[in-house]
Amino acid sequence: MNEQLTHRSPTAAVVLWIAVPTITGLICLFAAPVYVEQLVLGWIYFPLRTIPRMTVDWPTLMLGTICSLMFVAALHRTMQWFYRAGSDVENSGASRWTWRSSLVASAMLFVLFVSGTALVGATHQAVWILSGRRDSSAEAAAPRDLGVLAQAREAARFTQAKNNLKQFGLAFHNFHDVYGEFPPGGTMNEDGELLHGWIAFLGYFYSFTTENIQFQTPWNSPPNDRIYKCQASDFLNPSQPGPVFDANGYGLCHWAGNVHVLPIVTASFPPVTSRDGSDGFTTVLHKSGQVVSLNQITDGTSNTILLGSVGQNFRPWGYPANVRDPALGINRSPDGFGGPPGWNGGQFAMCDGSVAFLSDKTDLSIMKALATPAGGETMPADFGR
Repeated sequence: MNEQLTHRSPTAAVVLWIAVPTITGLICLFAAPVYVEQLVLGWIYFPLRTIPRMTVDWPTLMLGTICSLMFVAALHRTMQWFYRAGSDVENSGASRWTWRSSLVASAMLFVLFVSGTALVGATHQAVWILSGRRDSSAEAAAPRDLGVLAQAREAARFTQAKNNLKQFGLAFHNFHDVYGEFPPGGTMNEDGELLHGWIAFLGYFYSFTTENIQFQTPWNSPPNDRIYKCQASDFLNPSQPGPVFDANGYGLCHWAGNVHVLPIVTASFPPVTSRDGSDGFTTVLHKSGQVVSLNQITDGTSNTILLGSVGQNFRPWGYPANVRDPALGINRSPDGFGGPPGWNGGQFAMCDGSVAFLSDKTDLSIMKALATPAGGETMPADFGR
């Protein structure tokens, strides 16, 4: 009986040691696949993205080598002294502490030191994850530096951002089909008071309604303010980290219009509550002669930016001056166009409805040419799209 138990116990222990980690791993995989992926494959991702960026600091390498050799030598002499002090006089001819023992002991100490450092880092990372803190270095990582699952998610976000811009471009063209011109980038009354931005004019041509907006009243005054304190995913770049509301509770927008195509216009507006042409609002707006039509874009609609992504200084989606100048470059100015960390560029909806990605290395002369609708610039065959 005892012999049977002796043979069965190791088998049960092996099954237990295999089953518990397996079940725990499966639970973690379905509950938090990102963390499991980083735990299992992170040791591969890290050297793959780190080693190519490494450079050898020869003075530091030589100093580290000398210090390591001195440590091994000091350990060898110390252990020899302890070994002799603990040996009997009669056994003085016994085997002594060898250099091999010193090298093995030093290697073990180095491994323990590295393991301790790694354990401290893993503990910090676990605390950050459990407390909900975000790793700014991970946010700033290029998509190729992320894990497989993270790359797939970022690719999906990038595609969704492109689709959001394409839908806005379609709404602009639908507006143009009805009224013969693009809406303004923003409006203000004759006293210079800002009223409403370009998103407010696209409601009926997009996925939201603007029928309750009073266009003769400023955007941040009652009753308009409560409308602009809402948020919609269409106004946000899914790849862009950070808050989606400003300090006053207004929903932010991660897109901005090209000020050269969507200018801020000034006009005397009648007391209306919608943008429909039958109540006179749109008629007054277009009679001002300040809005732009496709016929005026003589540089070519595919070579003129309509709107694009921004990476800093986000404005509320109702802000009447949510427009920027592409000539400032991409990711070169907080008031210019750009993209989230890792994009190294920005996405832009062109005036023909297409969407193009432009690198932040795109020359400023090209960005200036893409900004103006009728500047007469000569564009190169391939300008970085």
